[in-house]
Amino acid sequence: MTKKLVSLATAVVAVALLAGCSTGGSGSGATTAAKEDTTQSQSAACKAFESKVKSAAEGLQSEVAKLQSDPQAAVAKLKEFDASLSDGVDAVTNPTVKPKAEAFHTAYADMLTQIEAIAKDPQSADISKFTDTTTKVQEAGNDFQKVCTS
Repeated sequence: MTKKLVSLATAVVAVALLAGCSTGGSGSGATTAAKEDTTQSQSAACKAFESKVKSAAEGLQSEVAKLQSDPQAAVAKLKEFDASLSDGVDAVTNPTVKPKAEAFHTAYADMLTQIEAIAKDPQSADISKFTDTTTKVQEAGNDFQKVCTS
């Protein structure tokens, strides 16, 4: 795997963690569990999402840095984070936050699919396509963050 790809993947995951997972939602009364209705506040939705992904995010950046030396371990950690993102999306019922959380998860899952393929066959790396995908992750993370900090 090329150093450029490893650096890019590490940077994107760092941005994703900062933008998508450390939302710092506004307001009080946030809960860590989603209610099964649409009365979940934006703040509660952001906190519910964050509570599901925060522990999985810890140490993720250092694992991604191992993409070149131990790609299988790094991909396994990225898959764990993907599962946590899915749980986070499931915890959100707020109609404003839910689509942003889903978009972030979809963009991340697309990036993970590409990382898996590249880890299996580094020579097949399409840096341009990967860059486009990472841009989508960053944009989706920024959109999610904007909703959670407004």
